[in-house]
Amino acid sequence: MYDPPPERPSESDCCGNGCAECVFDVYDRECAGWRHRLRTGGEGDRLRRDLLSATKHKPYRIVSTVALANDVRAYTFAATPTAVGRLPIAYTQHVHIRLADGLSRPYTPVALGDDDCSFDVLVKAYPGGRFTGRLSEMTVDDVVTVRGPFGGVRYDGYDSIVMFGGGTGVAAFAGLIGSVLDDDKCETLLRLHYSCKTLDGVLMRKELAGHAAYWNCAVHLYLTREQDWSQCSKSFWYNENITEGRISKDCIAKIIDKQHNLRTLWLICGNDEFNQYVLNSLVNYNIKQDNIQLLNNTTKDFEVS
Repeated sequence: MYDPPPERPSESDCCGNGCAECVFDVYDRECAGWRHRLRTGGEGDRLRRDLLSATKHKPYRIVSTVALANDVRAYTFAATPTAVGRLPIAYTQHVHIRLADGLSRPYTPVALGDDDCSFDVLVKAYPGGRFTGRLSEMTVDDVVTVRGPFGGVRYDGYDSIVMFGGGTGVAAFAGLIGSVLDDDKCETLLRLHYSCKTLDGVLMRKELAGHAAYWNCAVHLYLTREQDWSQCSKSFWYNENITEGRISKDCIAKIIDKQHNLRTLWLICGNDEFNQYVLNSLVNYNIKQDNIQLLNNTTKDFEVS
């Protein structure tokens, strides 16, 4: 077990803007968790807590980069120098990836290496995007720095989890679904409602199809700009349910109705407009906000309108 005490941030790590959670607040929380693990004898795991920190950036190299769509690539990052073990990241948590010039963005790992201290993320390139533009210029073995993990979801006590994802937002759910299905004792119902422009734009389609083969998991696709609907006739191979158009308020109302009498956790991850729309719709249909979580939202605070 690798569990050194958390590293204290330097004064320069604090931006001085009065953040809701200062890096020194994170440090205090990490210290409390570390002391608890010492008292309880640890977890007996092989987690490399020395290679990832919520208070300090650690070096990671690019292992591979694969194009998944015109504007989306899958990146694999691994601790450097090479190490053995598993990184202390729970699915639905995110990490901050920082480039040499200081630009940083949060990403939710979709997969974790079982024994090589690596993780995979999906990166969407935006026209004129400073971060993604510079990342795309980097090659295998180039080094970035990583800080985290942060956030995460607890689903104990819920009968079902309903997930609304838009575009690369599916990254927040892929690992969670896999981890739930890997637990033979867990009977939580999983429902993914995933909005994409076209069928070719569906990310991790084969992985999602494998998940949908389980009795307690269903994948619903909403295609907003599909032109060749003949391709959708092949969707039965993927156990998919396909709807033309966006996830409308009527769709959300029907989804909520099917969750009647179930203790349901509602998760949302997409762009700001998508997140706000789904959040408003859920609350307007009397879903308690305590049962709703927006994942990896670092750009704005959302209010129900």
